[in-house]
Amino acid sequence: MAKVRKQSAKLEQVLFYLEGPQIICLHTAQKRKIIAVATDNISRHAFFGAEVNARQFEGYLDQRYDLRHLLLNPSSDKWFEFDLSEDEDEVLKLESIELTKKHIKDIVPDHGFFARDHTSVYQRANEVVRPVQRFLVDGNWDMREFSKFHSYISDLYALTKSVDIFLSDDQDIEEKRKVVKSFIKPWEGGGSYYGFFRSLAKAGGRLFRPDIRAIQWASPGYIDVLGEAASFERMVRLIDHYGENERAIIKQYDHLWSYLQQEGLLKQNTSRMDRSSDAAKEVTQRARELSSALSMVQYRSLKTMAGGDPVVAAKVLLASKRRLQKLYEFFSEGRVAVSGAEIG
Repeated sequence: MAKVRKQSAKLEQVLFYLEGPQIICLHTAQKRKIIAVATDNISRHAFFGAEVNARQFEGYLDQRYDLRHLLLNPSSDKWFEFDLSEDEDEVLKLESIELTKKHIKDIVPDHGFFARDHTSVYQRANEVVRPVQRFLVDGNWDMREFSKFHSYISDLYALTKSVDIFLSDDQDIEEKRKVVKSFIKPWEGGGSYYGFFRSLAKAGGRLFRPDIRAIQWASPGYIDVLGEAASFERMVRLIDHYGENERAIIKQYDHLWSYLQQEGLLKQNTSRMDRSSDAAKEVTQRARELSSALSMVQYRSLKTMAGGDPVVAAKVLLASKRRLQKLYEFFSEGRVAVSGAEIG
């Protein structure tokens, strides 16, 4: 096994411990990570590891893939062997090696070991520990319904968080620009709504994304979602509000939707619309009434975030109502519940 070059790194954290360190994380001067596993003396050194970038490591921590995938597919295509020192602050010398079939067979773990299996939680820089919201589920579900439920939760979570960011005096202007950029885009059909919510989630990163932590499939079971407690509480209130005011909300929704359809605005990009026209004023009035009925966000704020375009703001409200309705239906059918809340 030919040497290629030497590299140095320092021990950052033991991720899995069982009668000694088994999986560890090193950090390099290039701000990369070396994720390594104990070799049990299969090779000349005690540890075998791969150099990964920050994005890959985040993906592993978010359980987008398992440890085997991470070790076999490092962005740098670099693998190392090394020994630990009894001095945790000592700079470690790493020996660059080629990945061989023997490494894959004898050292790289099998599929199925994820970050959730660590014996120590890795604390990310500037990370706020996010609590778990448990949704109690019952009845018959299929995979598509679980996916839809999480999608509706994620979309409304991203929207309400984006409003918080935009209205906050403490937020950096660049973060607000990212939010506004998600609104300023073509709105020409059904795919526009999907793209809008995905853009919001991407703009806010993990802050705007409630991640599934666990699913208990049995009935009754549960879905555990990681996110901000206040955002989940607000969402539960919105769903409850929808149930108590469904008729009024549907009336205002139909009032707005029918006018957009009549004027051919549902599938039209409105970026060149005359915002002083009678049509713009009518959309504004009807959208304001729907916004008030939903009690989710002030129409004035939403319109500002949409660059002053009343039709874009209206379409966001229409899409939000549909997602709230779908979520409420899960609750009213008795298939979802939240402890301490009476919905449906």
